[in-house]
Amino acid sequence: MEPPVMDLVGFLLARMAEDARTAADLAAAQGEEGTAERLRADCAAKRKVVLTCQAAAPDLDFLGSRPQGLADFPMPPRDVHQLAAVTLALLATPYADHPDYQEVWRP
Repeated sequence: MEPPVMDLVGFLLARMAEDARTAADLAAAQGEEGTAERLRADCAAKRKVVLTCQAAAPDLDFLGSRPQGLADFPMPPRDVHQLAAVTLALLATPYADHPDYQEVWRP
C-alpha cells in the first residue's frame, strides 16, 4: 500500500527546515552572511519545488515500478504525476539515513 503523499512531503519539509536552521547557524558562526543567505535561498527554493510537486498529485506507486535489478536507474516519468513523484523521491535521497525515511520513497 502506498504511503500518503503527505508523509513524503512532510518528511521533506521537515528536513529542509532543519537544513535551513543548521546552515544559518553554521554560516553565522563563521561570519559568512552571504553564504547563509544563499543557503537559506536554496532551502526556500527546494521547499517551493516540494510544494509544487505536492500540488501536482504525485503518483507514488510509480516509485516502485522499476524492473528488478535497475534500482539505481529511475524510470522515466510518463506524466506530471509521475514526474512529481520522482522529483520528491530524488529530493529525499540525501536523507535516506534518517530514521523517518521510508524505502518505498527510493526512486
